[in-house]
Amino acid sequence: MKGIQTPYARPGPQARKQLIEGYLPLVKHVLGRLAVSLPPGWDRDDLFSVGVCGLIHAADTYDPTKGATFKTFAYSAIRGAILDELRRNDIVPRSRREKLKNLERAAQVVKERLGRDGTPEELAEELGVPVEKVEKDLLALHTVSLISLEEEQGEDGNLKQMLKAPEPSDPLDEASFKEEVERLGKAIGELPDAERNVVILYYHEDLLLREIGEILGVSESRVSQILTKAHHHLRRLLKEKEGGG
Repeated sequence: MKGIQTPYARPGPQARKQLIEGYLPLVKHVLGRLAVSLPPGWDRDDLFSVGVCGLIHAADTYDPTKGATFKTFAYSAIRGAILDELRRNDIVPRSRREKLKNLERAAQVVKERLGRDGTPEELAEELGVPVEKVEKDLLALHTVSLISLEEEQGEDGNLKQMLKAPEPSDPLDEASFKEEVERLGKAIGELPDAERNVVILYYHEDLLLREIGEILGVSESRVSQILTKAHHHLRRLLKEKEGGG
């Protein structure tokens, strides 16, 4: 009869096992794409089992009638499980939180003085610390933002969505979309070489942080810092262009 939907039949034990095993590489992919600050003494392999638990949960709860593919559903479940684990382990120790507050206060002072967001170099000068330390602290702040309850709702989330956004199907949005892409392209072109290369390799070539590090001859953690720095610069450049600067 029309209007009556047949309930989704869950896969049997063997099919479930094959589904999970077949998507184990996705766990590695999610881990390799997370530009986050890890707790001291941790590396990405420590989070693999957490990601696998997210994959198992996805296999047990996936319903194709909801519209999403299993890969999309599993990606979100794996990523969510990893971010939840980072949140539980308090990736920013209490002793460091005060230093991050100092960075935020310095950022506000620089913004009020210059009328725009300060660069990591300007923040370092304001704080009287090496720029490398500011870059590490920016990565920690980025991580805190990423795993907050407002995840992906702030400016950084919007920027990432723009970098990854497909062309709209609505003709009414096409002109606006092309204008945004042109503005973003110009901003990316103004980034320092290292930041521009990382942005292109991460968003357009879809490479893992480790793979980008191998290409550029730097560590995975350094790629995370460069990517976070690039996000900071892009937000500032886009604001300037929006204001006609």
